[in-house]
Amino acid sequence: MHQLAIYTTFFLCTDELLGGSPGWRPPLASPSRREFRNPFTGEVSVVETVEPEWPDGGDEGDEPGPEYGAVEVQGSYEGYLGGRIPAFVRSRVHWAAKGLTEVELGPLCEIVGVRPEFVSPIYGPPSSGAEVQQLPAGLLAKLAVVDLKTVAKQWAAAMSTPEHTHAVSGVQVSDAWSTLEASAVLEPLVALARQATAGQQLYVLVET
Repeated sequence: MHQLAIYTTFFLCTDELLGGSPGWRPPLASPSRREFRNPFTGEVSVVETVEPEWPDGGDEGDEPGPEYGAVEVQGSYEGYLGGRIPAFVRSRVHWAAKGLTEVELGPLCEIVGVRPEFVSPIYGPPSSGAEVQQLPAGLLAKLAVVDLKTVAKQWAAAMSTPEHTHAVSGVQVSDAWSTLEASAVLEPLVALARQATAGQQLYVLVET
């Protein structure tokens, strides 16, 4: 089954997210109860959410949002990842990656002693296919001082358990991580954390 690529760009920022993201909106002041229908099963569920409502897909009446279209790959793959992200994120200290979501970042948080809580400080229109998450408070400070070899080994072990490599049915859906693979992801995150200044938080832009 074909799966959409997930692009994740980690960046450092203070509180100017809305100013750099026209068309995006802050969370609601209090949760709203809404019904959601599963497009595959038709099942309706009621959830509480602080995501703003978007009439007609969220584009009508809003300023044009950041463009997230794919670009032609020229040069290195790292250059391709960096070239496709919005200008606001690109102007911050950042690292462009692929496929790193809460699924992978949750175990990393637990390993370094941080509660894996991810919040959305702003919301983009559904048509953008993108979201911004603020990574847990305290993660920056922990990453800045970790022992790379030790944490990479622990992270690889966590991501190699059946919980992350197999579906509920028991079918293997992804490969186990090696320590080398974990290090390749951890090193740029640590480098990013060590560049943080007072008042900055670590965010991730997730695009599909």
